[in-house]
Amino acid sequence: MHPAFAYLAPDPQPVTTGRLSGWVIPAKDLSDVAGMPTTGGNPQRTYVAGTTSPFLAALQREGATINGKTATSELGATIYAERPDVPVLTSPAYPGATPGGSSTGAAVVVAEGLHRAAHGSDAGGSLRVPAAACEVVGFKPAGTSKTVSTDGFITATVADQQFLHNAPNAYRRLRVGLLTTPLFSTESVVSPDRIAVVEQAAEVLGGSCDVVKLHPYQAAAETFTHFTRRIQQAFVKVDPLDSAYISWLKEQGIAVTAAQLAEGQRHIAGLSQALQREWGVDVLLTPTVATDPPPVGHFSAMSPAESFAAQTAWSPWCSLFNLTGGPAIAVGPIHIGGITASDSEVLALAAEVEDVWQEWKAARGV
Repeated sequence: MHPAFAYLAPDPQPVTTGRLSGWVIPAKDLSDVAGMPTTGGNPQRTYVAGTTSPFLAALQREGATINGKTATSELGATIYAERPDVPVLTSPAYPGATPGGSSTGAAVVVAEGLHRAAHGSDAGGSLRVPAAACEVVGFKPAGTSKTVSTDGFITATVADQQFLHNAPNAYRRLRVGLLTTPLFSTESVVSPDRIAVVEQAAEVLGGSCDVVKLHPYQAAAETFTHFTRRIQQAFVKVDPLDSAYISWLKEQGIAVTAAQLAEGQRHIAGLSQALQREWGVDVLLTPTVATDPPPVGHFSAMSPAESFAAQTAWSPWCSLFNLTGGPAIAVGPIHIGGITASDSEVLALAAEVEDVWQEWKAARGV
């Protein structure tokens, strides 16, 4: 069994009818598939699912075959996946480097060409960060500001995302904001070549959109404080088992007060409208991550608090769209997030910059 799989069905039963007939799509090992084990990224958490999660059940109804479960970071808590009792993967695009997370195995199987598409989920960048780390495409569809995690796919092409989401090409003249300054970390240092590829994407989009340069919005630090509390509070009722990182998240979450949570809910509920007022754009264009993926062991060697800060410094943009609920896509190093734009519109813009990404990969030999 390939190490990117936590489980591979011995004889997956194909479904012969439906729009997705012929598609074999592995599920991320945080979601349930009836009859398959779910480990949540830690073998100690294993149980056999009695039912299939709604998103995956809908795929099966459309004809897709789910052949197994791909590796994930434990409970999706980190944007890397490294445990001593599970195989540690590396990026097919950047040998020796982390493939990102938490949809780690999904990105690896697509990047290696084992699957045309793989299911994943995204609560803070967990589809888009591994897409950047493995040089593939990760799309988080629109959710709501109340949605902790949104299901989606990692694919090799934007066209496959459009097909899987049944998203027609949608065009109107959008106002695109170009932002290369980190939003949620003062420790980020963005690689010049990643700024350059995003600026090149902006030039391409300038043919069909109005592109303006932006600075971080005034309340960005406040937003990230609320995001951090929200993530930490989500682990209050979780048994950390042997994970020092999850134990730290739980301890921090217990300290979050009801008043702080209520304040955060108010801030998040008004965030999309606040961005529209301050930025006045339909779409935000940024790098996906600040640098090439770091070596395996980089984040896990740190204390939990240091690791959380370092992960944020590497991915200082993605989580904005988990808070607003807007659609967001990583076309490798290029990130496009919708503020007023729909799923179809974001995917259409992604298709416009796909050649820029392909040229980036060719120049780097990946």
